[in-house]
Amino acid sequence: MRITATRSSRFYICLIALLLCHSYASASAGSAACAACHQAICESYKATPMAASSGSTGSGLIQERFDHAAFDNPPTGFRYRIYQDRGAYSVEFMKPDGTLRGVKALPYFVGSGSSARSYLLAGDGYLFEAPVAYYSGTAKWDLAPNYDTYAYPYLTRPAAPACLTCHSSFLKTVPQTQNRYGAPPFGEGGVACERCHGPGESHIRKMTSGSREGGAAILNPAKLDAERRDSICSQCHLTGEVRVMRAGRDWQSFQPGGRLYDSLTVFVRSGTSPGMKVTSHVEKLAQSACKRASGERLWCGTCHDPHVVPNPARRAGWFRQKCLSCHDSAACRETKAARARRQDDCTTCHMPKSPVVDAQHVVYTDHSIPRRPRTSEAGPPRDAGLVVFGGGRAESRDIALAYAIAASRTRDAAFQSRALTLLQEAEHNSPGDVEVLLYLAELYRNGNQEDLAVPLYQRAIRLDPAQVTASVGLGGIMMQRGQDAEAIHLWQDALSKNGGLELVRINMAMAQWRSGDLRSAESSLVKAIDLNPGFATPVEMLQRLRQQLRQAR
Repeated sequence: MRITATRSSRFYICLIALLLCHSYASASAGSAACAACHQAICESYKATPMAASSGSTGSGLIQERFDHAAFDNPPTGFRYRIYQDRGAYSVEFMKPDGTLRGVKALPYFVGSGSSARSYLLAGDGYLFEAPVAYYSGTAKWDLAPNYDTYAYPYLTRPAAPACLTCHSSFLKTVPQTQNRYGAPPFGEGGVACERCHGPGESHIRKMTSGSREGGAAILNPAKLDAERRDSICSQCHLTGEVRVMRAGRDWQSFQPGGRLYDSLTVFVRSGTSPGMKVTSHVEKLAQSACKRASGERLWCGTCHDPHVVPNPARRAGWFRQKCLSCHDSAACRETKAARARRQDDCTTCHMPKSPVVDAQHVVYTDHSIPRRPRTSEAGPPRDAGLVVFGGGRAESRDIALAYAIAASRTRDAAFQSRALTLLQEAEHNSPGDVEVLLYLAELYRNGNQEDLAVPLYQRAIRLDPAQVTASVGLGGIMMQRGQDAEAIHLWQDALSKNGGLELVRINMAMAQWRSGDLRSAESSLVKAIDLNPGFATPVEMLQRLRQQLRQAR
């Protein structure tokens, strides 16, 4: 192959990019391969929150401070302290009387730190959410969102792919498990280039072939039709009330260029949803007068360049120019002096930062673009049902699961009743749908109808050996019926797929103890305490068990 002097450097850059492709999945290149030819835009993107939304602790766009790294949680009586030792982060928790104490490493963070950061715990390859978070606005540590409802340090909430998919790229999930990953758990921390532009290996082959023919073109989201364009942003910025995966799909099914609706259905409450959520940007924008008037012309990319974050000095002017592309500044009735004090910042009045309902200590931008600041926000009626976001249609199976998921979170009796009726119909029409079987069985079990739940659990296990819910639920029923051996077998299966099911492990210890296998019960309790030394129940059980073992000698 002849290479002219003027083309040689370009060739070698692209050759490096091609070689880098093979260190990743067959269709994916990785951002390093993109940078070989798109260095400037990649360097700019590295400085954005999306590019740094997960990683190893001690890295990223921010550096946590540790001068306010200890706090008390009065309802539980625990004190937390987060500290750094030779670059490694750890969290210590203890009761003042010293009866319960533990230390856990925090090897990974999740969240860019623009508002806050969460952290992950690791054990035997399994990842769990940590109970502490760092809040950048106050530069302080506190409980992570939704951890104030537990009576002890909850250390075994699984870090599921559904969460990590939006904060990282090239997840290294271990098959047949719920929350086990390779080390590190992701190929790239943050949102990689291909999460928005599609797989890159074919594109690089095309660009390095010389002929530039054949191979897939890289995607430019702005050039897609509105539904496919908006799906790329909505995959992570549209939470809704409930998300339901389509039958046969998983959290990594969506690919840029496709429709999000083909992978999952997003349900919202009928009427206007009260308050904001951390990732309700798309939902709130849809409620705005700007979006309703502009239609498909207004989308996330109208105001945001995902590759660039304007520095603080330019921010107000940057977004003001976006507003002026549609609005006349003369329409603003604020006085000239007031505008000068605000540095002509349209967002101060019309996109104010407000607290969110699903996290504490943080504020997010209100993308509903209110004309005037709201003093209150009326929510939907109490009996408001679930509807598909955007007014689309949903499969009856997806509607059934939506109500079941919402009912499990809210304990809403009306939702539970509707979910039961819809799931019964869905099970009749699709007896092999494992998700339907599991949610219907759980409703039966919670309603003290174990005889109806058992065959559904058994069918789910036969259809999908990788599931965990049926093994846990059926094991509980077997133990209640005195069938300890069957319960132990089911729970061992569940623990092989999610080693952090601490209540399952404690129940298994009780079944082993009751069946006379005291040594196995001791081993199960020791493991439970190792997972969560702040949980009093296994500690007290182990003390009683060892007393019995001593008496038996």
